[in-house]
Amino acid sequence: MDSIKTPKDNIILVPTDFSTASNNAIEHAVNIADLFDNEITLLYVVEESFFSSLFGGGMEKSVLVANINKQLEEKAAEITSKYPKIKVNTLMREGKPYKQIVEAAESLACDSIVMGYNGDHMAEQIIGSTTSRVLKSAHVPVVIVKDIKSTPNYKKIVLPIDLTKESRQKVSWAIHLANKYDSQIHIIMEVENDEFLQKKVQGSLNQVEQILRKNNVNFVSKLLDDQEYPDHFGKDIIKYSEEIDADLIMIMTQKEGGVMDFFLGSFAQQIIHGTKRTPIMAINPKETAKSYWATESFS
Repeated sequence: MDSIKTPKDNIILVPTDFSTASNNAIEHAVNIADLFDNEITLLYVVEESFFSSLFGGGMEKSVLVANINKQLEEKAAEITSKYPKIKVNTLMREGKPYKQIVEAAESLACDSIVMGYNGDHMAEQIIGSTTSRVLKSAHVPVVIVKDIKSTPNYKKIVLPIDLTKESRQKVSWAIHLANKYDSQIHIIMEVENDEFLQKKVQGSLNQVEQILRKNNVNFVSKLLDDQEYPDHFGKDIIKYSEEIDADLIMIMTQKEGGVMDFFLGSFAQQIIHGTKRTPIMAINPKETAKSYWATESFS
């Protein structure tokens, strides 16, 4: 495998609304930035309808904007006081949150997005939520941080692999993280009842193992059989991750988990909703192969 390429820019975008979940995401991103020497951009998005409702009550838009910018600057100052080497930028935008998040990530050439997520909010349980739409639209990896506070120390990374080439695009990112965190990668695949498919599973597993060996990455492999892991792949991933007390789960946002996911709900959302505390790194397969990191050929 070729060496991992450096991103065009080294900026982590962190959307915030100053909630507990988004503050946890900021702290998570700060720890990553400290290790990888990233910049951070804090983004606050105000929906147009929110401005309209406030104007009806007599509040000046300029007052609201000034207050938000003040909070952003205070949060940036708080970060730099603890981590002087991290450059923190602030940005406020108006519009649909998911569109502004994705557009900001593209215009700033960010290499990742770190978002807070509170699974207790019913708004995040429905299709069309900000989190869901960012996952579907972002061209860079999105790290979802749960409402429970967590410090990124990715010692155990779960890497689910299926038989699609898109699924294996995660490998280069796994190597990138493992090299920094001295991680152990847990490759997991489902056992297939069909003999032909099972041979393909074993072949895919062997390829991933070979790449990790070439890059001197510590790993273990696990084939999930129906007796120990009887549910669909999404639930089995969550079960295995909880059993090993995983620090990160890496998934693709599409083309993973089977055709029925288009009817039963996003595979990515199944994982995100189902995990209690483990951060999720979600990668959109449509752009990953053309993105900043080298990708091994699995032809």
